[in-house]
Amino acid sequence: MAPGFIDLHSHSDLCFTLPLHDQARLLEGRVRQGITTELLGNCGIGCVPLSATTKSDVERVCGFITPEEVSWSWQTFASYLGHLETQGVLVNVASLVAHGPLRLMAMGARSGRPDTDEQRALDRLVSQAMEEGAYGVSFGLIYPPGQFADTDELVSVTRAAAAASGFAAFHQRGSSRDTLAHAVDELIEVGRRARAAVHHSHVETVGSRAWSGTPDILAAEERAVRDGIEMTADVIPYTAVCTTMLALYPPWSLDGGVAAFLERLRDPVLRARMKREVAETSPVWPPWAGEGRFTMNIARECGWDHIRLAHVDGSGNKGYEHLTIAAIGRRRGQDPFDALSDVLLEESGVATQLIFGVSGDETSDDPLLPLLRSPRLAVVSDAWEIGKGFPHPGAYGAFPRVLGHYVRERKLLGLEEAVRKMTSLPADRLGLRDRGRVMAGCKADLVLFDPLTVADQSTFTEPRRFAAGIDEVLVNGRRVVAGREFRPQAAGRVLRMGA
Repeated sequence: MAPGFIDLHSHSDLCFTLPLHDQARLLEGRVRQGITTELLGNCGIGCVPLSATTKSDVERVCGFITPEEVSWSWQTFASYLGHLETQGVLVNVASLVAHGPLRLMAMGARSGRPDTDEQRALDRLVSQAMEEGAYGVSFGLIYPPGQFADTDELVSVTRAAAAASGFAAFHQRGSSRDTLAHAVDELIEVGRRARAAVHHSHVETVGSRAWSGTPDILAAEERAVRDGIEMTADVIPYTAVCTTMLALYPPWSLDGGVAAFLERLRDPVLRARMKREVAETSPVWPPWAGEGRFTMNIARECGWDHIRLAHVDGSGNKGYEHLTIAAIGRRRGQDPFDALSDVLLEESGVATQLIFGVSGDETSDDPLLPLLRSPRLAVVSDAWEIGKGFPHPGAYGAFPRVLGHYVRERKLLGLEEAVRKMTSLPADRLGLRDRGRVMAGCKADLVLFDPLTVADQSTFTEPRRFAAGIDEVLVNGRRVVAGREFRPQAAGRVLRMGA
């Protein structure tokens, strides 16, 4: 028996807005792997706050994590959490407030620094969300509009969260060799200047040129902790990640939102510029100094043959799902960039990618191992299931993968240490004193698993395979998995910081 697993990096924000039977259909794989609490609102990508002027942009940016039949019937952070409570939730949910929709509310989709009034508006929105129960703020510094924010903006927003005892979580600005060290130093600088707790989401090195940088990341963050900065982190137990296709394009092309991006993509001159920059351009620091410089050139670092189309909505492109962009190009008789760009135009900018070559690849996970071993890093899934295409296998097997593959088979970690990285370590990050442990006074979030048989069975080609060896899962004392049978019910609670 172990405490229920706490996933600090979930993107199930919109799945939990659905009626319980739809949650059960989409989240069964998460429950069956022992997850009893999820933290939403990560990577600066979130579905709240909303207004009449920002709703369209938010919906498009969130398209790759959006299942069917979402109502989008909330506006404030409080009304979003209230909507979750009305629907009922399968497991416990807590949430950060995402910088992306906050910035859209304060200053629209444009690039550049906020002026004084816009910065004050942005900070006020953070403070309001904190009052309404957010655990902190998240940033996605490779996505629009977060990629347009400079360090001063990050410090101001983080201070607003810290004033209410929240923390700031960061999808760092770059994970390739060109900007890796600078990007990690930026997180440390924000923590120092804002006098705030900072969290490095899914620590990673993208592309083989960056893999050797793993020890340097860990060393820099350990020095920061010794210097008194409250800095925590987490890691995905895979060498591939899932994200939006928009992350492949130069930031200037995304200035003004997704609709403006699609218009530029239709312009032959601007499209040719994008294609040239994707093929040739390396990031420089700082990326916001200049005309929309890359934070990270994923296609150049990983190659079109290591980037797969995970899902699209349109029936005409369904046959391309799980193919590499290079293979899609061959099928369409196009250069990979042009093939991808035409697919995005056909899909209104909404498509999901799987990137292989993150802290290792299909042949070796050696660069990932120091991250998994580090006692500072919690285990997370950073995976979601919306009922479309090919989800990342972590949506069904991230936590059992660690227990089976890295504990039992590889002996990289002891069992007790692995469980700590899934339970009390993330609980401490959230300040949850009554979860993440098995002891008197704690909530009965529990997982019963067999150490000899627990294993992930999901793969990149067959992702929807349930984990093995998880016999019982209890959420607040209610059995949601019993005798390996899934029993969906509204057992979870919506958690608010300080409540």
